[in-house]
Amino acid sequence: MKEIKLTQEQFLEFDQFDQYGFFYDESGWPTEDADDEFENNVLALYKKYDFIVVTPDDAVYGVKSGKKELLFEYLDEAYSIALEVLEDF
Repeated sequence: MKEIKLTQEQFLEFDQFDQYGFFYDESGWPTEDADDEFENNVLALYKKYDFIVVTPDDAVYGVKSGKKELLFEYLDEAYSIALEVLEDF
C-alpha cells in the first residue's frame, strides 16, 4: 500500500465537518465557529502545505517543498476513508 495524496477538494470530503478535529482548540474541543469556518480552515491548511498525505498506518502529514510534517497519527480508518474519497473523485 502506498500513501494517498489528497487535493484540497478531496480533503474537504475526507474530513467532512472536521470529523477528525484538525481545527479544534488546544483543549480538544471544536471552536465556537468551527462549522462556519471549516472551509476557510482547510484553505489556510493548503496555504501552509502543498498537499496532505494519508499513510497506510492512518497517519496524516502535511507536505511542503518535499518535507513531511506529522499532523495526526492513529486516526481511526483514515486510510480507508481516503481510499473511498479517491474512488468518488
